[in-house]
Amino acid sequence: MKTAPWLLMMIFLCSSCVLVDTGEEFAKTLWGSSTRALEHAREGAITKTYDKPYWDCVHGVITVVRQEKWVIFKKDEIRGYMVLMGIKGAVNTTEVGVFFDELSDSQTRIEISSLSTNAKRKVAKALFHELDIIFGFLPPDTPPVNVPAKKS
Repeated sequence: MKTAPWLLMMIFLCSSCVLVDTGEEFAKTLWGSSTRALEHAREGAITKTYDKPYWDCVHGVITVVRQEKWVIFKKDEIRGYMVLMGIKGAVNTTEVGVFFDELSDSQTRIEISSLSTNAKRKVAKALFHELDIIFGFLPPDTPPVNVPAKKS
């Protein structure tokens, strides 16, 4: 009977050796902060390249995120990504990845990926439209005019 706990502990320790190379990623997956799924979803990402420096694009995206009232769940500006949540019309835990690729000192590609096609499209449409306005490629949107209802 006394060998059972030792045997279970040895099995656990030996089986966890398999996770040595990916131990950090495994822990992130358990905790819920892994970006692996979003990295894989980049194959089907919606992309746009801007003739703007990397940091201009990062700060522009943060501005749009605040305007849209999305939540930045995770961000690593040095590695070039952020994970957004709180997208209207999607489950509030749906993650959308925004990845930045610095192509040159004055050119940056932004990729939007998600396991949810709907959330990915919503974020890409709003984000790229607002960035086009911020960077001066489009004029600012005019606010809708409220037309008073006819009295009957």
